[in-house]
Amino acid sequence: MYTFRKQVVAVIGATGQVGTPLTNNLLALGHEVRVFTRDSKNEKVATFEKQGASVVEVKNMTNVDLMAQKLEGVDVLLCAVPGSKQIVTEVEPIWLDAAVKAGVKRFIPTEFGSHTRAINWGDGVVFDHKKELHQKIFDSGIGWTLIYTGGIFDYFLPNLRFFRSIVTFGDCELPIHTHHINDIGALAAFAITDDRTLNHCVQLDFNVLTQNEMVAQIKTNFPDHKFEYEHYSSEFITDARNTAGDEVNAKKGAETDRERWGINYVNYVVGKLAAFTDETLRATKLYPDYQVTMTPQQALADADFIFDK
Repeated sequence: MYTFRKQVVAVIGATGQVGTPLTNNLLALGHEVRVFTRDSKNEKVATFEKQGASVVEVKNMTNVDLMAQKLEGVDVLLCAVPGSKQIVTEVEPIWLDAAVKAGVKRFIPTEFGSHTRAINWGDGVVFDHKKELHQKIFDSGIGWTLIYTGGIFDYFLPNLRFFRSIVTFGDCELPIHTHHINDIGALAAFAITDDRTLNHCVQLDFNVLTQNEMVAQIKTNFPDHKFEYEHYSSEFITDARNTAGDEVNAKKGAETDRERWGINYVNYVVGKLAAFTDETLRATKLYPDYQVTMTPQQALADADFIFDK
């Protein structure tokens, strides 16, 4: 694998979908992990404490002076919370200021998805907010790493757990990079503490399939099941990102309809779920010996994954 220096990592959002496997892997690597929480009695937080993490209870995480005090001695601040408008535009700037004030060496904002740095201004409102935060990070002078995971299997591989039918979007020949959540946690834990990734983006790139390849595999794997299929065209997505409202109609997630169609536009029309810019390092090059825990092909052959159970 690779050698690393033991570091002190503060995690905000340790109990979330990305935060949980990431925190588990940071602990397994032997880092000193400080789990920031508003509720120290949370069951997941207690589990992390049993694994050796320090629990830092902060009732008001928007108090910059209090956060700075709690962050003293920390090398890396990891924000693994959902990237809502409020978090990105109001709360993360406070955590950034606190990290700078405390002398934290590296700031990891909430990304863990589409490659924001490669996306043009105006392509999606969610990404515009993140790009504004990036500029604040760069202007602050703190070290940074931006983790771009591509898609999580649950949302990017066609299945019947989040939709009533097998749904495809936009250009079905675009390469779609997706990873199991456990691989995301492991690879991100490597990357946020790796000296080589300081002031770089890291793109996870172990798995890639087109949507057409995904659908073909489902048909092959489950030939006797009468799936319903639904497709949203690039034209529909392009229009919806500008005309959809602020309702939240998705079965999973908290994005508004307009935000979600902006995300779909970026991923399935302009193809920026993953990108390989000059400032981006490939995870396959950084960690060539890493073996993924599950491939997309394996997930698409798993009935428990495909069907709503």
